[in-house]
Amino acid sequence: MFNRDGQSQIDEELIELEPQPFPVFIDDVEIEKSPAHIVSLSPALTEILFEFGEGGRLIGKSDYCDYPVAVKKTDTIKTGSGFNVTQVIQLSPDLLITSFPISEKDKAALEREGIDTVVISPPKNLDEFRNAYKIIGLVLFGAFVGADEGENAFSDITQACNNPDAIDLGDFIYITENMALATGDTLESTVLSCFGNNLARKGNGYVFAQEKLLENQPDIVIVNGIYTVDDLLKDEVYSKLDAIIEGRIITLNNAYFERPSSRITKLISTLQSQYKDLKLEY
Repeated sequence: MFNRDGQSQIDEELIELEPQPFPVFIDDVEIEKSPAHIVSLSPALTEILFEFGEGGRLIGKSDYCDYPVAVKKTDTIKTGSGFNVTQVIQLSPDLLITSFPISEKDKAALEREGIDTVVISPPKNLDEFRNAYKIIGLVLFGAFVGADEGENAFSDITQACNNPDAIDLGDFIYITENMALATGDTLESTVLSCFGNNLARKGNGYVFAQEKLLENQPDIVIVNGIYTVDDLLKDEVYSKLDAIIEGRIITLNNAYFERPSSRITKLISTLQSQYKDLKLEY
């Protein structure tokens, strides 16, 4: 039996039975089709969209999204402790992506307008970091190829973090916001531990007994760039660390950890460059 176009009815039935890339499910959210218009409230997720070459889908962003330069032309959604849900609705996107939870009230308001919401929490380790790329790949390209596209987009980070011959930090610590130490449950520790042993790895939530460092001193101190050597020397514990006294210090831009994207590779390049400049002998 044939239809009016001369195509077999059996062929049509087979086409209908072929697996389709959509819908896909992200947690409890059903994405029925690839979103043509997206609003992002996360600087990191905005950057990743552009890494996929899909920045053209972005029609709205938070006021913190300032990279790459092209994103500055995109409409801005007022954000602070929350976000302006009315502004999002007025833009009529297919999808809102964010790294922070959305209230049930706002989520329901978006759903009534046919706007899906996907929350991708900030990663605390490389697996979660890679998974964020895979989720975005699935949202953009659907099943079958989406996860692979995410893996491909993440490949530069994988390569940079799996090159143990590039740097040997030995025992290190990373002093970050509020002069706290990056503990083993943080992205900072996970990335830097690809190249050495974090002495604060057994701590949790950036809490570690700093005085323990006096018993087992780090070979290198890595520090958030907002702090100077003078700041470290004013601290009761840090001022007694040989690495700080002797200048075995590497300074990094913590923003790359705060908004993780492929720019983590730039941070690793900075780490390598400053490590070579130290000319360590231990």
